[in-house]
Amino acid sequence: MIIIRPFVRIRYSGRETLPRGAFVLCANHLSRFDPVCLGLGCRRQIRFMAKSELFTDYSPLIRLFLSACGVFAVRRGSADAAAAQKASNLLKRGRIVGIFPQGGIVPLSQSFEPKAGAALLASRNGVPLVPVSIAVRGRIRPFVRMTVCFGQPLVPEGSSLREARLLNRRLKTQIQNSLEENQCPSK
Repeated sequence: MIIIRPFVRIRYSGRETLPRGAFVLCANHLSRFDPVCLGLGCRRQIRFMAKSELFTDYSPLIRLFLSACGVFAVRRGSADAAAAQKASNLLKRGRIVGIFPQGGIVPLSQSFEPKAGAALLASRNGVPLVPVSIAVRGRIRPFVRMTVCFGQPLVPEGSSLREARLLNRRLKTQIQNSLEENQCPSK
C-alpha cells in the first residue's frame, strides 16, 4: 500500500462511522482499483469476495497474490453456498467482508442497482451493512482525485428474506444519494 499512496489522491469521509466489530462493507464498483482504495481508507483488513474467474482464468501468481490479500472466490450468478459460508465464518470472527453488490464494474453514469446477497449476508449474521460510495471525475488513472464516502451503518432489523430486501433498498438509497451529493461528485 505504501507504494501506491504517492500515485493516488483520495479524499475519504465518514471513516469515523465504521463499526468496531464485524460488518459487511458494500460499495459501488468503478474499477479494479476499488479494493485498494477501500483498503487504504480502512484501518482493518477487508476480506473481499471476488469473482471466481480471477482464481481460474489468470496466472497462479494472481491467485497466490489474491489469497495472500485475503480475497476469496464467489461464483457469480448463483447462490454460492461455499462463499456465503466462508463470509459468515469471517463475520463470526469479527472480520470485515467486502462486497461489490452490483456484481461487477459499473460506470457512474448508470444507477446503483445492488443484488441482494450482501444484504442477506448481513441480515442472516446480524451485522451492520456499511454503504460506501466511490466517485471520480473523468477516467480512473494515476493522480486523478477520487472521493470515498463511508456511510452510516445500516443495522438489519431481522434475518428474514423480507428484511434483507428492505435492507438492500436502504443500501441502494444511501449509496445513490451519496453519489448525487456534492461531497461525492460523479461528473
